[in-house]
Amino acid sequence: MVRPMAAGGPVLLHMDCASGISGDMFLGASLDLGLPVGLLEEMVERLGLDGVELRVRRAKRGALAGVRFSVLRGGRLVEGGGGEGACHRNLSAILGMIEQSGLEAGVRERAAALFCRLGEAEASVHGVGPDEVHFHEVGADDSIVDLVGAALAVEHFAPACISCSTVVVGSGTVQTQHGVMPVPAPATAVLLQGAPIRTGGVEGEMTTPTGAVIVREFVDSFEPSATDSPRRIEQVGVGLGSRELADRPNALRIQLASPATVGSPWNRVAVLECQVDDATGEAIGYGAEALLQAGALDVFATPVQMKKSRPGVALTVICRPEQASELAERLLRETGSLGCRRTVVDRLEAERSVAQVTTPFGEVGVKTAAIGGRALGAAPEYEDVRRIARERGVPFRTIYRAALRAAD
Repeated sequence: MVRPMAAGGPVLLHMDCASGISGDMFLGASLDLGLPVGLLEEMVERLGLDGVELRVRRAKRGALAGVRFSVLRGGRLVEGGGGEGACHRNLSAILGMIEQSGLEAGVRERAAALFCRLGEAEASVHGVGPDEVHFHEVGADDSIVDLVGAALAVEHFAPACISCSTVVVGSGTVQTQHGVMPVPAPATAVLLQGAPIRTGGVEGEMTTPTGAVIVREFVDSFEPSATDSPRRIEQVGVGLGSRELADRPNALRIQLASPATVGSPWNRVAVLECQVDDATGEAIGYGAEALLQAGALDVFATPVQMKKSRPGVALTVICRPEQASELAERLLRETGSLGCRRTVVDRLEAERSVAQVTTPFGEVGVKTAAIGGRALGAAPEYEDVRRIARERGVPFRTIYRAALRAAD
């Protein structure tokens, strides 16, 4: 699968939700950014959605041009769970469709996570277990296409980080399968807990449950935020909603960008964390070594007290955001943990370089660090000092001090 990559660094994806967000708007914007429609058509076939067709056309909402994405069955639009495409599928049925689709593993995992998150929200609203939830609107063909398609789009663009503006949810009421509900609809409100939202203005539902679950599952940070980093916009895609609005274009704008960090010591990193209480010290040590060899920037263990006062270990992995998924999977495999947390943060990084110095015992690499051209210090490379100490039969600290003197 060919993925576009912003010049000069990993891709950042930012969503402007001034007119809310829905699954079809997200896919419209993704198609406008270059997601091949053929990938979505293949996805529909693999999901076994017989009779479903996709319509992609350029249109305008107000003065803004973009892509309008729609799902059809028998030549008729399938929207909001109504019409011929309506199905009251439960969570198990949808997860089965995804698992049996043969789509890439990353797409299946992201899509399943979206529906599980949605099932949890619906279950909390109705006071039942997730397996008892019967999806109405979001169990229809169009919503399945929207959410599995969103997973495919994120996997295709492979952003290192996804950010989002304040989410406009609308005002008034919305008609659902359970009757008239206030905006935001109950499941939407649960999914957007903790996210910055804005109500009022436009009458009706601006953010749908499919849009809300995309925000909840995929977004790493909201703007404005104290941790925002400068970025350079590389591409812009616009996805159009189904109706015209009086005061604004009904559109979702997605930006693909690269970090604008020239001359800046701040870099975005991902922090992965999990706790284990059933792994030996040797297993923890081996796992840390394996993660470092796989590309982690740092790995460390901290003693913690877990449930029922059991002693355990918190394992923390720091890595580049684009490595987070791969290393998280490696973390779970090595520790046996059932899950881990991911946080994306900014890290102040000193300028580092390695120079070779000559000592009476041989050549040793010395790492130097600086901020803004001001030296912070120097340290001999451990591997070089260890190797020479073993070869020469000289104490480690003797070689270490000799290397520091040579560096000075």
